[in-house]
Amino acid sequence: MKIMLLTHSFTPEISPPQRRWSIIVDELGQLGHEITVVTPKSNRIASNRQRRLLGHSYLKLQHYPSMRRSKTMLGKVLKHGIDAVLSVPAAFQGQKPDVIVATVPAIPTLIVGFAASRLRRVPLVVDLRDAWPDLLSESQVIKLRWVEPVISKFISFIVNRSDMLVTVTHGLALKMQRNGMQNIATIPNGVETERADLEVAQRESDGELHILYLGNIGRSQGLETVIRAMEHVPGSVRLRIVGQGTEKAKLMSLAMDLGLNIDFKAPVYGQEVLDNYAWADTCVVSLRPDWPSFNHTVPSKLYELLYLNQHVTGLVKGEAAEIIRDSDAGVVIEQNVPALAAYINTVVASPEILQTNRRGTDWVMKHGSLRQAGREYAKLLVTVVDAHSKR
Repeated sequence: MKIMLLTHSFTPEISPPQRRWSIIVDELGQLGHEITVVTPKSNRIASNRQRRLLGHSYLKLQHYPSMRRSKTMLGKVLKHGIDAVLSVPAAFQGQKPDVIVATVPAIPTLIVGFAASRLRRVPLVVDLRDAWPDLLSESQVIKLRWVEPVISKFISFIVNRSDMLVTVTHGLALKMQRNGMQNIATIPNGVETERADLEVAQRESDGELHILYLGNIGRSQGLETVIRAMEHVPGSVRLRIVGQGTEKAKLMSLAMDLGLNIDFKAPVYGQEVLDNYAWADTCVVSLRPDWPSFNHTVPSKLYELLYLNQHVTGLVKGEAAEIIRDSDAGVVIEQNVPALAAYINTVVASPEILQTNRRGTDWVMKHGSLRQAGREYAKLLVTVVDAHSKR
């Protein structure tokens, strides 16, 4: 089977969709399928591991020029839109695929995937990783009031006319089903559980409590709560925030105004990620509480933390909270300053409650394998192609 994947991020880039699709593509290729990936040209130097994937005969990359990354929300929207226009020629090159898979976000990728599937007369599978279009209205990314409803309806129009919708959470699948979508499957996020080289040393107790947030620092995360909670905890508590995003400057200014010594660091990759995990006693996973779509959103970082035996402090609701509770490798805190501060003070008094004893690792081995996700995807795509051919 010939598969075309449209995605705004693929190897050697480093991002959640890249991690998900690099493993799934590799698994599809190992199962005998041919994959063409239409993606922006990357300036990153591939690691040895990434070069092995890119060197396989079953994988072909069709690159197109891309705008430079932007730190502003408007800049990101413009980048995705222009990139989508530039991707159109690449989506029509080469042999006709049997099926096209479009990942969302970025939203313009969905439009290109829909057009390519119709003109090339092949089925379209939409891989929906976030709760679009609802998240579009909740985030208020688009300031013009009349524009957002138009775009939301257009997204719904395309999604409802795809041959299959794949969500990463069951809650989002149920929501889309209530919205009228018929063909829906859920293939969760996860990690490559077969990697034995990922190991994090456990930190020895030294009288301090180390709290780490590592990831995107944007409006979605609502990290103001974590900053403000640090006003109400002992000086032995250390908070480190690692990453980049539209809200970082604002959070740094807030910490300065409050007189807090918070360790803000630039994004890290590879071994440096593991080094930061080794520094931490607990890792924060946070999604702001006032956007209803986050009830059925699970940050991909959560699977990584659990797999690496990290204790998780969850400022989340819905399915993400259920995973933390089910794994028994962390705690879910009510998303306000008093609750978080009270919890941190409890941990300072009783640090032994942070012991996970590899419960998170065991949970991910059972429920969060991306290799298994690849095998499920292969079966799903075969079903979609067979159904399309019988029309």
